[in-house]
Amino acid sequence: MAEDLGEKTEEATPKRLRDAREEGKVARSMDLTSALMLAGGAVVVWFSFGPMLDYLGMSLRVVLGEPGLRSVAEHTWSDSIKVTAVAALVGLLPVVLLIWLAALLANLVQVGFILAPKSIAPKISKLNPLEGVKRVFGTQALVKAALDSLKVLLVLLVVVLTVNGMHDQIMLLPTLPMAAGVVAIGELLIKLALLVGLVLMILGIIDYIWQKHRHQQGLKMTKQQVKDEFKQMDGDPQLKHRRLQFARQLAQQRVANAVPKADVIVTNPEHISVALQWDQDTMNAPVVVAMGAEHLAMRIRQIAMQHSIPILERKPLARALYARVEVGDEIPFDLYQAVSEVLSFVYRLDGRMPAKSG
Repeated sequence: MAEDLGEKTEEATPKRLRDAREEGKVARSMDLTSALMLAGGAVVVWFSFGPMLDYLGMSLRVVLGEPGLRSVAEHTWSDSIKVTAVAALVGLLPVVLLIWLAALLANLVQVGFILAPKSIAPKISKLNPLEGVKRVFGTQALVKAALDSLKVLLVLLVVVLTVNGMHDQIMLLPTLPMAAGVVAIGELLIKLALLVGLVLMILGIIDYIWQKHRHQQGLKMTKQQVKDEFKQMDGDPQLKHRRLQFARQLAQQRVANAVPKADVIVTNPEHISVALQWDQDTMNAPVVVAMGAEHLAMRIRQIAMQHSIPILERKPLARALYARVEVGDEIPFDLYQAVSEVLSFVYRLDGRMPAKSG
């Protein structure tokens, strides 16, 4: 692509957007993903907190040897570790699964399904220490650090205000039995997590809107880049001209071989020429052996004159054949009468008997 120093004022073309997506360059907010993961984890803990405590308590009673259950003496260390590990796994598995689903959903909502192997391909530029220093201490990194600090301060403010609002409940915790105290602490922490998650989600949505705007601005193109891209997609004009010239030569060669076999040339007369051949012994109906418009039509008439093939002006018939029939096809049934009259006229000129058409 030509080097271009103009201003990037043009919106990204579909090809540029597609190329950027293949390279993994998409608008995405990690803050929104983190917020959905936190909120999702808090929601599942909220609904499964009671059953989780019951299951963990049951597992502890088994390990510690509650009366009526296996005694601790009957356990080996490996048994105790297995029971504890299974209890922790069963208790935490729903939380982990929902957090994973929340992260997946956040990415699907933002960018959809994307497979970008180019984004994980090794790049030599990433090993350049100067580029690494720019990424860490550059203007963009400093701005991001400042925004992240503001987000942390905002979250801390929300936490402080929330905890202050829970002051009375927190002061009552020492007076509660152990089991009730654990439940109360869990509920307070879940409420705090939900509130923080909601704040982070609002910040994440704002960040996603900003990232999308920044992504679109970053993909904008200069007028020259747009021209170069369309030129690249359309092909080199010189090469395109050579292809058209070659196709024209092939068409003229086919015409030169087919027209001498024709019985008559039907013309428009200036714009269209159609060459018809009819052999009642081998054909079911007259066949179009060549046709063309403009320069090719003129070439057909020139070849016809060189081989003394009659040329008749029949405007409606020439237009109908050119519009409805391909080279090598038989004429349509509803044109039999008109073509038959043309062939009969030609045969009378040649002193031949009129042939039956069809």
